[in-house]
Order: sequence, then C-alpha cells, then structure tokens
Amino acid sequence: MRKETASWEREFRAVWQREQRFLRRYETPPERFLDKKVTELAPEKLIGTLNAAFEKAVALVLDKGSGVVLPPSRRQARREAYQVHAYAADLRETRKSLRAFSKEAGRSGWGNALLGGAAGVGMGLLGVALPDVPLLTALLLKCVYETAESFGFPCETETERIYALRVMETALSDGEKLRKNNRELEQFDQTGVWPEPISLEDQVRAAARQLSEAALYGKALQSVPVVGAVGGAGDWEYLRRVGRYAAIRYQKRFLVSRRIGKS
Repeated sequence: MRKETASWEREFRAVWQREQRFLRRYETPPERFLDKKVTELAPEKLIGTLNAAFEKAVALVLDKGSGVVLPPSRRQARREAYQVHAYAADLRETRKSLRAFSKEAGRSGWGNALLGGAAGVGMGLLGVALPDVPLLTALLLKCVYETAESFGFPCETETERIYALRVMETALSDGEKLRKNNRELEQFDQTGVWPEPISLEDQVRAAARQLSEAALYGKALQSVPVVGAVGGAGDWEYLRRVGRYAAIRYQKRFLVSRRIGKS
C-alpha cells in the first residue's frame, strides 16, 4: 500500500507541475502582430458574423450529441481501452499503470491538431472563414470528448457536457479568468459541485464567447484569400492548447477520484 501511495503521489505531482507550466504560459498571452493588423483587413460586420457563428456551432454540436464528434465505434474502443487500463491499475497501481491512461488520451491529440491545421490553412488560401468555424468547433469538442473517455468520464450527461465545455473555455482563457476557472474545475473535481450553479445553455454561451474571442482575429484574417492561410494555421494552436489542458484536467480529476474512492 505504501508503494502504491508513492506512485500516485509522484504521478499527481507530475501532472500538477504540467498544470502550473500551462497556467504560467497562458496567463499573460504574447502581443501578436496579427491582432493589431487584422482590423485593417477585415470589416467589422464580418467580425460580428463570426462571433455569432461560433455560438451557433457550439450549440449545434452539443444538440446533435456526442455521436457527432465521437462515433460509436471510436467511443467503444476508448471505453474498452479504459477498462483494460483500469483493471491493470486496480491490480497494481504503479506509475506505469497510471500513465497508461494519459498515453491513450494523447494518441488522438496530434491527429486532431493536424487535421484542424490543414483544414484551416486550406480554407485560408481560398479566403474562406465561416465554413471552418463548425469544423474547428467539432474538432475541439472531439479532442475534449476523446480525452474524457480515456480517463473514464464519458460526456453523455448534462453534468459531463458542462464540464467538457468549461475545460474548453478555460483552456482558451488567460489572465485572472484562466486562474479562476481552473480553481472552479479543481473544486468540482474535489466535491462534484460548482461554486455557482450553471445551466448547459449558459455554459454553451460562455464557451462560445471564449472560443470566439480566442479565434476571432485569426478567422477574420482567414477571410482574406492567400493571406488567410496565416489565420487558418491558428487552428493548430487552438487544438493543441485545448488538447494539452484537457489532458491535464482530466488526468488530475481521474487521480483525485481514485484516491477518494480508496479513502
């Protein structure tokens, strides 16, 4: 038992350190040349249209259900892998058995980022931004959903969908909002209760606003042919950022739930 506790503590400290590095990196975002120049290239009307498009895309993907972003066959494969890893960890909780879950979660991250980046660049070359909004939204949620499944938290209930959307919102936040949202997710991991009750509809709007704020300038620039490839390439960064944070957040939640379950 003492050896198992030591393995858990080392793994928890490792993911905590990754979390702190993420928070430090994105707490103060770098000032980008793109943000300054995009208003010279894109009309204000387009920016408003993109803002509305993100909210519609998030609501549409959530309304269609998890099968849209994570087909039943992929979902089943994830659950079977989780069950195998959980059985091995229950038999002998070592750092190797605990790391198996995060390795499984990481396998899809690069694929989603590559697909999103390639699609964004391609549409940017054509000067197309709006069709990329639902694709980017679906890929971001797919990334979070796959990570959640890998750690045994399927996004089928309203509670889990709110959590998934809060993860995406937090990953794309900065400053005090990033720290505050991260603390609230931490509290939910410990207690199963949010500091302030929130409906799924409200969380959809909050996540959409944050996604719009993070990706707005890139999508506005993406509407300019050829030059828009630069804006479209931003999809890679959004997906990598959300993927990294989702892996951290769900791994911490997984480790906390295992320790609470054994106490």
